[in-house]
Amino acid sequence: MSDYQVTPLDQTMDFDKLRYWDVVIIGAGPAGLTAALTTAHRGLTTLVIEAKASPGGQPQFLYPDKRIVDIPGFPEGITGEELSARVYQQAVNALVQFRFNEELLDIQDTEQTEKGDALKRVVTSQQTYRCRKVILACGLLHFPRKLPVLDVLSSKRVQYKVPRVADYSGQRVAIVGGGDSALDAAVMVLERQGQVDLIVRKDTSGKADTLKRIQESHGRIHMTTEINAARAVDDGLELSLSDGETHTFDLVLVQIGFLSSEDIFRRLNLRMNDNGSVAVDSYFETSRSGIFAVGDVHGDIKLVAVAWAEGIQAAIYAFKEITSPFWLNEKRLHDLKIELTADKLADATKSANAG
Repeated sequence: MSDYQVTPLDQTMDFDKLRYWDVVIIGAGPAGLTAALTTAHRGLTTLVIEAKASPGGQPQFLYPDKRIVDIPGFPEGITGEELSARVYQQAVNALVQFRFNEELLDIQDTEQTEKGDALKRVVTSQQTYRCRKVILACGLLHFPRKLPVLDVLSSKRVQYKVPRVADYSGQRVAIVGGGDSALDAAVMVLERQGQVDLIVRKDTSGKADTLKRIQESHGRIHMTTEINAARAVDDGLELSLSDGETHTFDLVLVQIGFLSSEDIFRRLNLRMNDNGSVAVDSYFETSRSGIFAVGDVHGDIKLVAVAWAEGIQAAIYAFKEITSPFWLNEKRLHDLKIELTADKLADATKSANAG
């Protein structure tokens, strides 16, 4: 379907003097960046707010040096860092504006309207912004889960983000965790002539073939093991393990999961799914009109390509609402009625089963 009323953004526009934004997007990961590209290319003034100091989201944060091989168009694969840099530059070229190191605090309704839209007030840790539509793309798993026995050391040898290749090349590294991110990090260290001790509290949940690669590369695996104590020594960090062993490491990488953004979603008064994610309709709109949610924020962790697709779809729905609300809203009211009926039937069935 072709787009309607597309007016390209003016290259000389002074964005600092805007009274309001057409779209504010929370999160500069894959879903947020592609949503921003889509709205900006359709002539909507677009602002992306990112809590971290740089764009990219999980590909940049979790595996900057790992080659992602399932992205269409890159037959040799592409690293998370390079992919993030490319999409970010594409967004900048489209005149998307960015604010980094700003954390979302609230999204408030206002009585001010523009062209039939009630404006939202987006409140961050730094400023407030008025806009017509909001797209949440900040991810479901936002903050790295800390390990107190290590965190009290305040040591640069303890890291929660996978370091660059040069940081662990040839070193002895302890990796805490048994998921895919921990196993992938172990493989990267071993491939660069490093030594690895994988410390897993229970059983591994990562891919079996990756675990096999670690074993074949002589990585040491400590199953059902925890860190009992840790202290800084001259040549690294000394860890005392619950299996009775004590070792000294150059670097300790913690990959034990991430804390949910569920608290902020509840603070925004959004309807939630049972798993703590944001509930959305078939248009990726939340229970609050004018607020959309894409990517991991409304379900399980997704492939980059899936996050891209959702970002594009939500952006187009937001664009259609802004440029031609009448016919779209008629269709959406019909779809919403069907969805509400389905929800009521599901709730009734759940109550009957519980009784």
